[in-house]
Amino acid sequence: MLDIKFIRENTEAVRKSTLAKGFDVGFLDKLLESDKERRSLLAEIETLNTERKKNTDKEKGREIKESLAKKENRLKSVLAEYEELMLKVPNPVASDVKVGSDKDNETIRTVGKIPKFDFQPKDHVEIGNLTQVIDLERGAKVAQSGFYYVKNEGVFLEQALINYVIQKLVKKGFVPFITPNVAKERYVVGCGYQSRSDKERQIYHVEGEDLDLIGTSEITLVGLYTDEMLNESQLPLKYVGLSSCYRTEAGSYGKDVRGIFRVHEFRKVEMVVFCKPEESDAWHDKLLEIEEEIWKELKISYQVVKMATGDLGNAAVRKYDIEAWIPSQNKYREVTSVSDTTDFQARRLNIRVKIGKEIIHPHTLNGTVLAIGRTMIAIMENYQRKDGSFEVPKILKKFVGKRIIEVK
Repeated sequence: MLDIKFIRENTEAVRKSTLAKGFDVGFLDKLLESDKERRSLLAEIETLNTERKKNTDKEKGREIKESLAKKENRLKSVLAEYEELMLKVPNPVASDVKVGSDKDNETIRTVGKIPKFDFQPKDHVEIGNLTQVIDLERGAKVAQSGFYYVKNEGVFLEQALINYVIQKLVKKGFVPFITPNVAKERYVVGCGYQSRSDKERQIYHVEGEDLDLIGTSEITLVGLYTDEMLNESQLPLKYVGLSSCYRTEAGSYGKDVRGIFRVHEFRKVEMVVFCKPEESDAWHDKLLEIEEEIWKELKISYQVVKMATGDLGNAAVRKYDIEAWIPSQNKYREVTSVSDTTDFQARRLNIRVKIGKEIIHPHTLNGTVLAIGRTMIAIMENYQRKDGSFEVPKILKKFVGKRIIEVK
């Protein structure tokens, strides 16, 4: 959420940024009208309250009371509209972000060597079937398409990835969490998701409950301090969270239907940082550095991509993706992202921090340490052998307990 004063004073800049992100701007004029009426009513109510306290005439007092009741009722209606419209305003993009669609995303750098095979490389579905580490068919039978089983050494590999990255982050001062996999609507909307927009409706709702299945533990980690006051000495807060994640993948029909690249349920390890506003940009670079460090240690070629405005979403002012090389597709595909959301989420969730005598909203940042399923795809395909078996990356061998995951 933005400061309404900022919106009033920078209306055209907010309009331009909203359009650049791909959101409709039809609500903006209505918001400003609602804000104008809200402020007028508040002033009128204050004046009437002052008159009522001073007045001693009963008839006049009755008139003031009736007028006050009408205006207070109108204010309730106006406030409801105003608050709903405020939630539609996306966070303006940073000045260094390129305006455009996903076609305008910028590749910043490419790291590592693409593997060369002396055989036709298999995709992760074939490798997964041969080694029996994943079972898509029975996942679809028991649940539906987009759900799958991880089994045999696949379980060890998944746990290895989780242990490896969480231990790495703990050494860097991050506090580990396993978070709930559901959150109340306030926290989902507060983080900028399901923001009354068809563009971002990707979340499953629990029927009959004020609960949604989370698409990322960013929601449950940022939500920790809702309606709370932090102290300056607590910042920066650095958290790493493990959760299951759920996405409807609405609008992605026909895309990545084979395998586990785009699924409805997956496990993810996420970083979240609360920091002072002036430290926000530096933390964005640090989180990206951590993500790159992991892919370097996995020894899988990747590229860093800076998102154009149309690929930023509601909350982020700037976002980088890491795309890992996927041999079967002969291209780089997204495996992690890292976003700076400035004070947008903290404002919406009423998270404050006292710095000196001033009370402000801290900045929040989030970054995917690992999307486990996509990382397993990259490992299976980049480390594959001719018979369909695959090697375990050196950094993970102590966690998995073996060097090769063999064909069954």
